[in-house]
Amino acid sequence: MEKLLEEYFELKDMLLDYTDEFHDAMLYDIEGYYDSVDYIDEEEYKHYTEVLTKQVNAFKSILEAYKQIDYTFC
Repeated sequence: MEKLLEEYFELKDMLLDYTDEFHDAMLYDIEGYYDSVDYIDEEEYKHYTEVLTKQVNAFKSILEAYKQIDYTFC
């Protein structure tokens, strides 16, 4: 899960180049994972890892979409 959290943290900052819409929510989410990791059992750990994987993949897609937007001002 540590690697996923690091990737999620990096995505948060990379998205900031395009929007600040997700920054605070992602930061609170990351803090929640770090705060709870010492108190969850194996089943919860598995669930959190699955959810975090989906979050990381979703935000990767959002970042890629932002990168494809090309504003041309006339």
